[in-house]
Formats: sequence, structure tokens, C-alpha cells
Amino acid sequence: MAERILIIKPSSLGDVVTALPLVGDLRRVMPGVEIDWFLHPGLRGVVEGHKGVSGIVEFDRKKLGAWWWRPTAFAGLVGLIRKLRRRRYDVVIDAQGLLRSALFTRLTGAPVRVGFADAREGAPVAYTHKVWLPEGGKKMLAVERMRALGKPLGTDVGVAAEFGVPVAALTGEAARVEELGEYVVMIPGARWDTKRWPVERFAEVARRLAGQGEGLVLMGSAGEKGLCDRIETEVGGGARVVNLAGKTGVREMVAVIARARLVIGNDSGPLHVATALGVRVVGLYGPTDPAFVGPYGQMENVIRHEVPCFPCRNKTCGHHSCMQGVTVELVWEKAKGMLPAGTGGEEKGR
Repeated sequence: MAERILIIKPSSLGDVVTALPLVGDLRRVMPGVEIDWFLHPGLRGVVEGHKGVSGIVEFDRKKLGAWWWRPTAFAGLVGLIRKLRRRRYDVVIDAQGLLRSALFTRLTGAPVRVGFADAREGAPVAYTHKVWLPEGGKKMLAVERMRALGKPLGTDVGVAAEFGVPVAALTGEAARVEELGEYVVMIPGARWDTKRWPVERFAEVARRLAGQGEGLVLMGSAGEKGLCDRIETEVGGGARVVNLAGKTGVREMVAVIARARLVIGNDSGPLHVATALGVRVVGLYGPTDPAFVGPYGQMENVIRHEVPCFPCRNKTCGHHSCMQGVTVELVWEKAKGMLPAGTGGEEKGR
């Protein structure tokens, strides 16, 4: 029986969140096991404090990537490898499935190394146990794919997924949402431009929500502040709006989303955070396939427009027809049906 397990899933936000149920699956079959998580330090807020995670091993790829020419980076990399080997892991699960993560998996010296059989960049050569998925997992949601990595260790994926995302108190700028009472979170950004629904359409839905008496919270990275600022401006000064773009870390973002009545957003990490927390979502999808990266447990709340090139997964596009085809009315009718008129309404589903 394993005593120490390491899960390698350093990034990104949505990917880390969808891998969290693996922790609960492992603990059900090995209650006393220590589970560490190999993680980018910027994402600690979504894992640190999880009742099933014993520790976090930080991996800052950008900082350590200069190992071949910067002595401090080389020393940091050597120190990280030594730390991994000192832990003497019995099992390492590579949930990232790339050459880099596979190398760390092998360098731990763990006797059992688990990963996907079709992982990219030759990663499977590092694994002792390879997990095969039907059709390469292309018709499986991310949560289901991640949970499948526990099968060689005897986990049961038939039970309900438990995310266990730790929720902190509202602090700093995030505490401003308390002024609103209940509120809807809007997430107009995404890492790819092609995933973004037009900001003017977000603004129109925001205006309608404000007219119905809803408090609004706008969230995004510092680079997405312009999108949130535009929505705030177009909604008008009389609305109850808190613009938190660029003002929260991951921990604060989770705290704000956890208290929302509804989250409306593009295919993005925060949308997956919302579903993991049991908050209802309206998910706007374009170039990515919801069957692969949709909101877990809320596929009925996906809105998309059918186009011949779907799913292209392109990060650039000259026509954006998939997102342009999603109308304001479609999103408004879905949101309105999930939020009865007037402030307060029914409690969000959990």
C-alpha cells in the first residue's frame, strides 16, 4: 500500500481544478496516504488548505527555465529534484502528460509512475502504468479523464466527484462584494481571443441584469481589466457593480465565486472553479468542444453556435463566427431563467 503519492499537475487553473477529484478518489482507497501536489506557486490558492492534500511542491517553470545559463536557476532546479527524491514517493501520477512533467515523474525515483498512454511529447516512456482511454479521451470531460488516472491504484470513478476546493474568507478588494449582498459574477476574458464572446454583448447582458436589480461582480486578470472596465462603463453609474479585474489572486477569486448566485463566462479557469464549487454557470463556448472541456455537471448550461469548422481549437481566427453566432438573447434567456426577477431570488444550487 502506498504511503506517499505525488500528483504532478502544475497548471493551468482550470486543469488543476478538474484534477482535484483525484485526491478524494485516492483517499477513499488509501485513507492514511500522504498526497503532495506539484504546482505552480501562483495557483496555491486553489489547492492549499484542501483537506486531502498533505503538501505542495512548488514548480515555477518560468524561473527554473533559465537553468542552462543562470546559476541561481540551475541551483533551484537541482534543489527541486533533490527535494522530490528525498520524499521517496511510492507513486507519482503525471496528470500533465508532457515531456517536462514526465521527466520530473521519472526523476522522483518512484517505483510506480502513472500517466496517460497517449500523453504527448513521448511522455509515456517514463510511466510504469499507462492508462488507456476510449477514443483517447476525446469524448470524456476533463474531470473524468483525470479521475481515470487513479484506476491503476484501485480507485472507484463510479462515486460522485468531490472537488474540495478550499474557500477562504473575503479579504482585501474581494471584501467589497459584501456591499452587494447577492450578486452575479461575469467573466468576459479568456486566455485565447477566440474564446471571448464580444464584450459589448457581455455589457448588454450586464445592463439587463442590473435593470432586474442584480448586483454584478466583474472578474478577470490585469490584462483583462479593459474588458471589465468597458462593461462597468456601459452599465452606468446607477448600477451596483464591483469591478475586481486585476485586483484579486486565486484565493480571493475562489472566495468571490463561491458566494455568487450565478457565473456567466467564457471557457476559462474561473468557470471551472465555479462548477467545482457547485455554483450555477452559463458557459459560452466557441472553438473548444464542451464534450471535452465543458462545465462538469452543468452541460445543459452550455451555449454555443454551430459552425462547420467546430471544434477548431485555434487561438487566432479571422471571422470568430462561432462566438459571433451566440446572441445576447440566447444568453439573456438562459440567465433570466436561472435568476428569478428581483434581487435575492432562489438560493444557488449546490
